[in-house]
Formats: sequence, C-alpha cells, structure tokens
Amino acid sequence: MKRIPTLLLILLAVIAFSWAVSADEVKTIWTAQAANTSKLLSTAGYGEAQVTVAVMSGSPDGTVTIYYQPPNGLPLVSVISTTPSTWAGTTAKTFRGPAGTALLVVLSGNTTGTVGAVAVLK
Repeated sequence: MKRIPTLLLILLAVIAFSWAVSADEVKTIWTAQAANTSKLLSTAGYGEAQVTVAVMSGSPDGTVTIYYQPPNGLPLVSVISTTPSTWAGTTAKTFRGPAGTALLVVLSGNTTGTVGAVAVLK
C-alpha cells in the first residue's frame, strides 16, 4: 500500500516537470510604439519563437523587421520585413521560426500610427 502513494508522487512530479519544461514564455516587445526603435530579445534555451506584430492605432507607415541571431555567434539574418499599412483586412501578423539565441525586432521609417509586438517563446 505504501507503493501507491510513492508512485503517485513520482508521476505527479514527472507531469509537473514536463509542464514546466514545455511552458511558453510571453515577452512584450512594444505596447504602442510610434517612434523608430529596436529591441533585442534573448531567446537562448528556446526552440521556436512566434512574434505577433499588431497595429495599435492609426495607420503605421513604418517597416517592422525581425532579425534572427543563429547559434555559434553567426551574424544576424533578416527573417521578415513587413509594413503594417500593406496588410489588407487585418491588424496583426504572426511570424514563426527558430528561436536561435536572440531576436532583434526593429521599427523603422514610422511617422504615423503605433505598433505593438509580442513574442511567444517555446
């Protein structure tokens, strides 16, 4: 009879560990960014990144570019470059890809509207 509680505790510990390991982490990049800026986001230890860029107000005319930092110190690679004002019928876009060791998210050329961005690391 003592084995059942012990096995149950071990099973619960394994389940809790797997949930902790597989938990997504949400990181806010910008909430309502109007001015040109960039943010470096550490992604070390994660396998995949999902970055959602959204129009928060107005009609942003800038360009959002996401750069991927591969492991082993290799140079940044441009993953996507998009202008929210060209998104017909939608206010948000999500980009998925490998997490690498860092992501650099850049807003440039913006003179109108605001942009928000959130990263989900898996």
